[in-house]
Amino acid sequence: MGDVIYDVRPEQYAMVIREMLRHENDLTNHRIMWLLIGQGFIANAYISSVKERPSTAVMLAVLGLFLSLSAFVMLYRSYQARGYLRFLGERAKRGMLQEKDVPILGWPTHRIKGWAGEVWTHPWIAKYSDLLEPWLFLPFFFCLLWVAAPLRNSTELGGGSIVLLSSLVSVAIFAGFCRGMTRSWSKAEVDS
Repeated sequence: MGDVIYDVRPEQYAMVIREMLRHENDLTNHRIMWLLIGQGFIANAYISSVKERPSTAVMLAVLGLFLSLSAFVMLYRSYQARGYLRFLGERAKRGMLQEKDVPILGWPTHRIKGWAGEVWTHPWIAKYSDLLEPWLFLPFFFCLLWVAAPLRNSTELGGGSIVLLSSLVSVAIFAGFCRGMTRSWSKAEVDS
């Protein structure tokens, strides 16, 4: 054992992963604040321009939608990273984690094949109650609002119809993003 050089000794893997989870949680909080601040600025500009400059209002709604999607991608990546780190933490506690599987910085280039299936309810989500957590709900909610706002101003649809249509469009957008991201990430999974 004297010849083996470790970056981190195997008995410390769980502690390292715990620190990585703490860092990922902080990063998620910063991203949520960025989303809220950005949405506040765009909403303020939208309200100011909706009556006087409708074309500007539509552009602001599109900008708000793109900000929502951008934030969702970052928050979802962080959500996936936290899920993977929890998976690694459980393996570390059982002594099943190898040094090559411990990421040194951020999201590892190669992940253990089938990790999500071992610990998550669905390939896209750990548990369905997570859909109400701020990191998933807020981007969806803002997307719904930015789809609904132009519909409200440019159609004769009633409020309930606009909310239903906006909800369906938002669900389709976010499901597509989740499917695409998890499919591309699963290609980088390797047997361990």
